Amino acid sequence: MKHFYMAWFLLASLPLPFAPKELASSLGRAAGWFPLVGLGFGLILAGIGWALYAFLPVGIAAVLVLAIWVALTGMLHLDGFMDSCDGLLPPREPARRLEIMKDSRVGAFGVVGGVLLLLLKFNALTALPAAQRLPALIVIPALARWAMTWAMARYPLARSGGMGKLFTEGLGWAQMLLATVITLAALFAGLAWPLALTLLVAAWLTTTLLARLALNRIHGLTGDVYGAICEAVEAVALVVAAGNIV
Repeated sequence: MKHFYMAWFLLASLPLPFAPKELASSLGRAAGWFPLVGLGFGLILAGIGWALYAFLPVGIAAVLVLAIWVALTGMLHLDGFMDSCDGLLPPREPARRLEIMKDSRVGAFGVVGGVLLLLLKFNALTALPAAQRLPALIVIPALARWAMTWAMARYPLARSGGMGKLFTEGLGWAQMLLATVITLAALFAGLAWPLALTLLVAAWLTTTLLARLALNRIHGLTGDVYGAICEAVEAVALVVAAGNIV
């Protein structure tokens, strides 16, 4: 289970008890467990959300759930989303885009993108039907981390080094299969199959569109783009679930 502990260590700000002193050395092989980490996040969110939605107005409960959601990752993926907005959206040369994304400072595109993302998630959380609320909170974080794993396995890197390379080293189709099995089990166990299938298609489409944007703008993906994909898939999945489309 060293690879699972490594996956949790990479994605979560909350420490796990009984973690081994030595973690797995291959970050890519840990990627197969990313959806299970997301499922852990989802169970925490659902447990806290159950109490908050029961005793507080929906809007206040949604804000607190969203704050806990962001805190569980230490803002890792949100930071990647904002950096991706700064690098991919303004008109720049590919090399300059990569420099901007590597910069720790946040520009106007990143601020506006982050605010709009959080507003979208908040409104979706308030609009979720009561019957869908807890199941959606459980499965959507897992689905988003499956999308991140798929992007890591499917698309080339924009840089020869950096965090993106560390995440993809050792990642193969065995890890992708493990991630997919975990995600499908969570989706179809937690949700009615029409909604589960719709969420899966929406996640794949969102991942494909963002990956294509990165390929066109910087000729590959980076660690920031992986984070942006995770955040975007969560937002889109929340909107689909809240819209009661199926």
